[in-house]
Amino acid sequence: MSKYLVAIALLAALPASAQGAERHWYLDVHRFTPSLEGHFRGVSDGQPISVDLRDDLALGKDKTAPGFSLEYQGPRFGLEGSFDRQDYAGSNRVQRDITIEGQTFRFNTQVASRIQASNLSGSWTIRCLTWPQFWLGLDLGARVTTLKLEASGVNAFSGVNATANYKATLPIPQIGPSLGFTALDHRLVGRGFGHLLAFKGASYTHLGADLRYFPVSWLGLRVFADAERFRVPEGSIKDDLDITLDRTGAGFGLVLRF
Repeated sequence: MSKYLVAIALLAALPASAQGAERHWYLDVHRFTPSLEGHFRGVSDGQPISVDLRDDLALGKDKTAPGFSLEYQGPRFGLEGSFDRQDYAGSNRVQRDITIEGQTFRFNTQVASRIQASNLSGSWTIRCLTWPQFWLGLDLGARVTTLKLEASGVNAFSGVNATANYKATLPIPQIGPSLGFTALDHRLVGRGFGHLLAFKGASYTHLGADLRYFPVSWLGLRVFADAERFRVPEGSIKDDLDITLDRTGAGFGLVLRF
């Protein structure tokens, strides 16, 4: 880790070209509708859990609240903060016993479920190498994903009602390379990144691409794609809990530049 930090410092100290460098603030409103798949198996906060979001609950996209982001992009560094939220809903007759927050839904129970997923992100981008229209850099930041799951069901055989609520908060460091470009006299602005993390057998991958076109200097259109893969095998950073999460999707929005 110390060698890694030294390399970052040396890259940041390299001279950067000011030619073609931008210095702008961006404020955007966007809509992002990713798919959500994964499972929780083991013990969470002292309660057993065993559920697959797709196979057991048949969760699908329901609705998406508008997301927001504010960022600064300068010749040597950038700062960004963003928030978005999605709702998922499902209804399925489970084909096995599943457990959520210690509550068991028996085989052949019709389970209705909802998940609210919210994401709060912040990052600092160091532009290590710059050219008139391109730059290479390093992102340092954090992303907090919060999942709130509600489930209820009635067993077809016994008529027993069951309800459960579960909340998981996943704070994840964001570290990895990024790159960007401008074209058409700064009317076209693009960026891509790859955030990678591995620790004690757990792994996290976050890939993204963002393209903005400004028909006028202060107002633009934004399209982007984003993919996250989160793996926590049992016995890694959590001794008795196995987690997988996959979120992949595309979004669009309006951007103010000033």
